[in-house]
Amino acid sequence: MHESIKMIIACEAFRGELEAFKESIKVNILWIEQAMHDVPDKLHLKAEEKIKEAEKVLNPGDTVLLFLGNCGGSLKGLSSETLELIYPNVDDCIPVILGSMERFKRMHAERPGTFYMNKNWIDSGQDPLSSSRKYIETYGEKKGWKVSKVMYKNYTTFALIDNGCYELEKYRAHVHEACEKFEKIYSEEKGDLKFVEAILKRECEMVSIPPNSDNDESKQIYQSRKEFFPETK
Repeated sequence: MHESIKMIIACEAFRGELEAFKESIKVNILWIEQAMHDVPDKLHLKAEEKIKEAEKVLNPGDTVLLFLGNCGGSLKGLSSETLELIYPNVDDCIPVILGSMERFKRMHAERPGTFYMNKNWIDSGQDPLSSSRKYIETYGEKKGWKVSKVMYKNYTTFALIDNGCYELEKYRAHVHEACEKFEKIYSEEKGDLKFVEAILKRECEMVSIPPNSDNDESKQIYQSRKEFFPETK
């Protein structure tokens, strides 16, 4: 991990991936529950809350890594009075878990109707099958399924990402059940930890927000000297 990083604020979507680097991560991690990614305003407020926590324990000028995707523009306008904030210049968590932006773009072009999941998505109930159960509890069996199928009607494939961070057996069964009920194609994609490593080492394109920045114009996107966007082979 890059020596300049003094704390990490991370989405639980990345818990397994970051635990794979626990030997090299020597700083505290403040976790944000994964369910926030569906509600950008709430994610923004939760990130602000965690930044305030970091300000209380870190020194002025220290750097905090926001290990978050900019889901729905949720990170726009974030700043700290005393700390530098940095985060990967990605609009979604999926490229990070798959291993590279280029791979995500290629897969999206080849199969645009894919809904991706990993262990943490499923554990937090942020997946089609879990969502359908919640709707059924709320609206009853018939209406609950109707609402669920409308929500996922534009997807053709449910894909489980495996990057070696957890046992897959029960998650495979969960996604297979979802595919049967929603009549989707099952897919399993091998992820890669190279992008995670690049973020921790500040070796990929990131957004930097200096202390006491009042507006978006103060943000600067920088590229490492290696110009490293990791690509899965």
